[in-house]
Amino acid sequence: MKFFLTLAGAACGMFLFTLAATARADDPPPPPHHRGPPPEALAACQSLAAGNACSFTLGERTLSGACYAPEGRPLACRPSTMPLPPAPTGSK
Repeated sequence: MKFFLTLAGAACGMFLFTLAATARADDPPPPPHHRGPPPEALAACQSLAAGNACSFTLGERTLSGACYAPEGRPLACRPSTMPLPPAPTGSK
């Protein structure tokens, strides 16, 4: 009886492992997440102080704002109006 329970437990474990592995193989990878200001925003305030006016180019847009640094973070140009996120691609 003990052998049967061990065998049943192993079979159940293998089934769950296979099911999980199969589900993961079909899932698309998550989109990359950007954390923190872009390098252009950091460079725009490299020789300035907090509160100074700044601007930087990101893609085809020039953004204007002021240098800002949250506690423990580097000084970066914070746009006065945040650009809209890019439109999703590949949606059905």
